[in-house]
Order: sequence, then C-alpha cells, then structure tokens
Amino acid sequence: MDLSDLRTFLVVAEECHFGRAAERLGISLAQVSQRIRRLEDDLNAELLARTTRTVSVTEIGQELVAEGRDLLAQIDGVAQHIRRLASGQEGVLRLGVIGSVSYTLLPRIAQIIETTMPGIKLKVQAGMFTPAQEQALLDRSIDIGLLRLPIRIPGLAYRVAASDPLVLVLAAGHPLADRPEVQVEDLREEAFITYPHASGSVVREAVLRQCERAGFVPHSLLEVSDTGTLIGLVASGLGVALVPRSAQSLRISGVKYVDLSLTENMDIALTWRQASNSLVLRRVLGVLDDAGMFIGPEKHSEVKP
Repeated sequence: MDLSDLRTFLVVAEECHFGRAAERLGISLAQVSQRIRRLEDDLNAELLARTTRTVSVTEIGQELVAEGRDLLAQIDGVAQHIRRLASGQEGVLRLGVIGSVSYTLLPRIAQIIETTMPGIKLKVQAGMFTPAQEQALLDRSIDIGLLRLPIRIPGLAYRVAASDPLVLVLAAGHPLADRPEVQVEDLREEAFITYPHASGSVVREAVLRQCERAGFVPHSLLEVSDTGTLIGLVASGLGVALVPRSAQSLRISGVKYVDLSLTENMDIALTWRQASNSLVLRRVLGVLDDAGMFIGPEKHSEVKP
C-alpha cells in the first residue's frame, strides 16, 4: 500500500469530494482518481461509493479511515523522532563520573541538560576512576567523562569545569583535628588511607607526590576503592587521608576536614573523543558552555614523548 495513496484517500474521505481533495493536496483531479483506484485495487475493496453527484465512504472505507489515521500518525511520529535524533535534539548521552563529583558538579550538569534539552536522556556511570573513563571513551562505551586531569592517552579533548584542592581528613578526635591548617610534614608518622594502586587514581598519585615533597613515603597504606568507605575508615581512626575538597559534600560524621598549608589543585574536566561526530555531544557542550560551566578553553591530550 502506497502511503501517498492512503493520505489521498483520507483527504477524500474528509471532504467527500474529489475536487476539494485535489485542491487540498495540490494535485490534479485525475491524480486523485488514479490514487484512489490504485488503493482499492491493492486492497481489493471498495472504499468510496461514487455517484455523479456524491462521494461517500463505504463501511470498509470507514475501517480504513480509523486505522489509516493511526498508521500515519505513527509514521509521522517515527519520522519526527528520527529527524530530532539526526539534529541532536533527542538521544542518549552516556556520562562517566569520578566518585566525589557525583554530589557536586554532576547534579548541576544534569539539571542544565534536563532544563534546556528535555529530549536528551542522560545515562550516568558513577564511581569511575580517570583511567577507566579514558578507556571507556576509547571503547565508545561512554560519550563523555567527568574526570580529574591529567589525561594520559591521546585522542581526547577536554574543558576544565572546576578546580578541586586536596584537604586533610582526620578522625574528629585526632590531635591535629582542631588546627586551622596542617603541614603535610606533620603527617609523617600517620597511616594513610587512599585509593588502590591498580585503579590508576589521579588522587592517589597526587597524595604520594605531596608526601614525597614533604620528604617521606607513607609507612602504611590502606587501600579502598570508593570515597565514602575511605572517609568512613578515617572516622573509625584507622588512618588519615588527603581527599579532594568536594568529598566534604558526603557529610560523613566523625571526621574533620583541615586545610593544608601547601596543596595541589586538581582540575576536573569534561572529556570526550576528539574525533566524535555526535551531534548530541556537541549540543550538550554548547549548552553547558552557555551556562558558564567551563573555566577554560577546549584542549587536546597529546602523546607523551
């Protein structure tokens, strides 16, 4: 069944007049007659009862009117959906996120997308360390990542969204907990709780650099894979930790956060495949840029010499 024949039939059924139907459709009277005849031949059914003066819809024709309208509405809906997908107005954006920003940057990003791009469905994979996000971007299992710099593989583009300094987290009863500021050197004899070596955590690397600059290597490292557990173990008195300031949003009781006299600022960036041709991704980046989400220009990762 030709859809143009069906559309012609529905207009004739509404008008009960071939001439008015031809005017509405912008085609000749002969073309209207030809399409109706072809449709009736295809269906082997009389759809319109014609006399020299009147046109009426047969009982079978009434059935086709009801079902034909539904069919065309579905087809039009599919066509509109595909057009919106092709223009980036609808689609799915898969976002990887490091743990602590799930409570800070992520809600803001999600709210901006939901408000300005209601046709975009956000799928979030939380708790992904930077190396896992880098690999997921290369594998195309995520479209964009919210991670901590530096990026250690080529082919990715990024824009910095925030800077997150390291702070010291201590059990509330720790002797250093009431100080306004602590030097890393003061932690020489402390057991440290940090992220696993195998995770490739950027935070772990920054913590060890801080200790090295202070002239020591932590004598004890307890490794845990998520920030909530890490801070919970600090609260229980098993050690101290250096964590991004954004971790304070977890609001775990029994700990104190203390500034460091010298600390690293850890940039958080939205990162994507430089070669990506996703219209959804480009529209999302534009919307976030308009909302003031970024604090720096687009940059690209490079191969290390």
